[in-house]
Amino acid sequence: MSEDDPMASGQGDHQPGRQMDLRPLDDSTTTTQESAYSFDPSIVQSQRIHRLNAYWRDKAHGGMPARAEFDPVDVRELLPNLMMLDVLMDPPRLRYRLVGTRVVQYTGFDFTGRYLDELIFQGRDFMEECYQLVLREKRPIFGHYAWLVRSRHFGRCEFGLFPLSDDGKRVDRCVSIEDYERMERDILAFGHQKTIGRQARQAR
Repeated sequence: MSEDDPMASGQGDHQPGRQMDLRPLDDSTTTTQESAYSFDPSIVQSQRIHRLNAYWRDKAHGGMPARAEFDPVDVRELLPNLMMLDVLMDPPRLRYRLVGTRVVQYTGFDFTGRYLDELIFQGRDFMEECYQLVLREKRPIFGHYAWLVRSRHFGRCEFGLFPLSDDGKRVDRCVSIEDYERMERDILAFGHQKTIGRQARQAR
């Protein structure tokens, strides 16, 4: 993900930059390397996403929960992976009100206050399509997508998008969660392979 200036270095609990260069391969494309979505949550394995889905459904009562019913304190452990978006209508545009620290870490900069359609990142077209489905269908959507990073590896995440509505009819906010657990496993595996390779060279 990028703005006018290319991505800054990551920050947060993990330090992926020590093992991989996680910046996107380029900042001029909005297509994704691989992607899929579904209204069925079984498309994702992330326990964080399933936890948020259970919380959203508990608050929805068969419809859509209002923003006041969605208390971030109730899902405190998910906050680093969450985003909150305002839906501005006619025509609808999505603006990031809140971006979690782990999302900032893996995308490279804090895009709080920015509009989705003005950002340039691999997968933007796909994510815009998913958000439009949420606005139209008024129900959560789940999926995953991948992008190329500068160290020629794939960045990957699973996601869930959840509508909120103050009047029960129009989606006026969305809560989004991205889980990079699979990518984090790839990073650890990459570091392990480097260690094995270094030990093998030293043993020669």
